[in-house]
Amino acid sequence: MKAKVSSFNLRSFTSFSLVISTIIMSWSGFILYIAPPGRIANWGSWQLMLFTKSEWQALHTIFSYLFFIFAIIHLLFVNWRTFITYIKSKIKSGLNKKWELIGSLILSGFIFIGTLRAWTPFGPVMTFGEKVKGNWEKTYSGAPVAHTEENTMTKIASSFKATPEEIISTLATNNIKVRSMDLTLKTVASENNTVPSKIYEILTLKFGNQANGVSNEPPSGTGKLTIKTVAEKSGKDLSALIAILKEKGIEANQETTLREIAEKLGTNPRDLYSMLTNN
Repeated sequence: MKAKVSSFNLRSFTSFSLVISTIIMSWSGFILYIAPPGRIANWGSWQLMLFTKSEWQALHTIFSYLFFIFAIIHLLFVNWRTFITYIKSKIKSGLNKKWELIGSLILSGFIFIGTLRAWTPFGPVMTFGEKVKGNWEKTYSGAPVAHTEENTMTKIASSFKATPEEIISTLATNNIKVRSMDLTLKTVASENNTVPSKIYEILTLKFGNQANGVSNEPPSGTGKLTIKTVAEKSGKDLSALIAILKEKGIEANQETTLREIAEKLGTNPRDLYSMLTNN
């Protein structure tokens, strides 16, 4: 006797898809919680469980959308009769679980506000994540200047005081092809199956450090820099920087970070760095 072939069950398909989406969405969210900052992840060869940070971000985003889509299908198409019947019954009989609803709203509101205000335990959870992210810097180096990988090869050539021809020739010797000097360092690295830091290292070995003298452009990880580090990087006098901040009503010492100061001034660390070093 021929076995009966079962028809495609939309309800089961939707349920399985919701479970799979939830697992991938939750796991990718955890990975991104501990992943290093972009200045490290996008500059070098950081990977976790075979995927780069940008790939984890793509997975998290796409499966979050997928979860939302299947949740709508599950609610309005698969179980729409049950859903409509439930709504009608509640309208007729009144809300029987009002205390549960109120409790849920209060809890959700508390978590929502507590997260934004960094109350305990929400603030410490995020602080822990930041510490884990910071620990990656002990293993992986970051870009010399934030978002260097987004610079075009023309700008990279200018920073090394080299001509486009010299850049192309040097990289060709190392089996790296540059289709156009208008491409970003990140794109060139991707097209040659390597990472931006590797290409930059090749150019540094050939042409030396970026520029003679001190650059006042904000470096990577600006927020974590202390006043002492800013003085060393910019060639400014430490006491002079502290005096500038004091004039603005900020009491700081050599170990105070730019992030702490920027929060008090209502600005961001990069703008603060530029203000201090160009003063």
